[in-house]
Amino acid sequence: MKSNYPSMRARWSRNRIITKVVSVLCVAAMGLGVAVIPTATQASASGKTNINYWFWGESDIPGMTKWMQQRITTYEKANPSVTITLVPQSNTTIISSFQLASQSKTGPDVDTQWATLPTLLPALQGEVTPISNYVSKSEMSHWLNTNENTIGNKVYAMPLYLIGVPLVWNKKLFVKAGLNPNVGPKTWAQFLADCAALKKHGITPLGMGNQDGYFGAWMFAIYEKQILNSINQLTQGVANVGSSQAKLLASLKTMYTMLSGLIKSGYVNSNVESLSLNQGWQLFPQSKAAMSFTTDGNVLAWAKAVGEKNVGVTRPPVWGTGKLASTYDTTQSSDEFLASWSTNKAAAAKFLTFLHTTANMVALNKETGAFPADNRFPAKDITDPLAKALDKLDTSGTSVWLENDIPPQIDSNADLPAGQLITSGSGSPAAAVALWKQQLQKWQLQQPTQFTLFKKWATGS
Repeated sequence: MKSNYPSMRARWSRNRIITKVVSVLCVAAMGLGVAVIPTATQASASGKTNINYWFWGESDIPGMTKWMQQRITTYEKANPSVTITLVPQSNTTIISSFQLASQSKTGPDVDTQWATLPTLLPALQGEVTPISNYVSKSEMSHWLNTNENTIGNKVYAMPLYLIGVPLVWNKKLFVKAGLNPNVGPKTWAQFLADCAALKKHGITPLGMGNQDGYFGAWMFAIYEKQILNSINQLTQGVANVGSSQAKLLASLKTMYTMLSGLIKSGYVNSNVESLSLNQGWQLFPQSKAAMSFTTDGNVLAWAKAVGEKNVGVTRPPVWGTGKLASTYDTTQSSDEFLASWSTNKAAAAKFLTFLHTTANMVALNKETGAFPADNRFPAKDITDPLAKALDKLDTSGTSVWLENDIPPQIDSNADLPAGQLITSGSGSPAAAVALWKQQLQKWQLQQPTQFTLFKKWATGS
């Protein structure tokens, strides 16, 4: 989702570009330093159980790293024989660092990845041990969205928080454009009408940034989904099953044609291609754009800037006619899992379970504003009206974040740059689809083992 959120799957503020990293060194988030990862030999020599935790979350949930470090401190005091080393990951190292660790079978005992395929592909390759091997069904029954990381009857990773991506609108700017400030657009026709009215009054309708490709990726996640009747249409299309890929590419052309129409109509800020997702988001709290697709955390932060009474939230307007058009887009965004080579799996799983205690989930919400991925979290603790509205969107009905279900290589090399072709005006919808086709074929040839595993997963065989 996943932000960030936040940068999902930023996400939901998820850059999934494969970069070169150095063996057992991992650059800490935001380039603040370099941390040496203790090896298993170093851990045993200390006479303690040393759990190495490669962690990502700050981009999604500002304050998340501080919350995690406080939980670690508390846990270590209660369990003096356990030491937990937290190594923050950045957006550009989260995938590549684990890939390198998998080659040498060293590094983390616990790792964070974006949900679903960034976790399940390593799992299918034997690099992730199901957390359900170490945590009881009764405990996991309280965890939300575990379906995003489940194969068969095995749960491979643990969620910590949930993030939704609503459409947010500035009520004051709606009034200025002669629109009803208390009613956000629910249909695509209403959305386009609101955009036209806002533009007519000199107001940028939708403020976004796509220099890093994430606005385009979000449009894929939100609106390609609305064409589909099931996720299988996407996954089997990526797996090139029968004629499914041709149908997927045709639906992508329809979606990119819609996005191109928004750009050509001037309904998105003219500098969208020169701003990152996070930079584009700043247009809303600065009252330079009337609407934005964003994350729960951003909505609550922006409300402090423009006044909560001036902020409205709703589901993304319905554009497509597929069965998935009625679903929302809540995701766990990232997840925590056990590396298959770890000799401390049971101890690591015990710590991860500790994070889901009600006291820790309450602290997560109180300290960061995040919505915990645990049904034991007391909803009564959410008292802010805007937060209540967001939580209701996140927890009502079925949700799908489509970006979770494409391989990271396709996300980086097809999804993100294809959207940039459209928002920059340098390519047509047909060119965007051609890029997807090229990268799907390239991935199949370059990663035959991964492709075969993905195909088995996609077809349930």
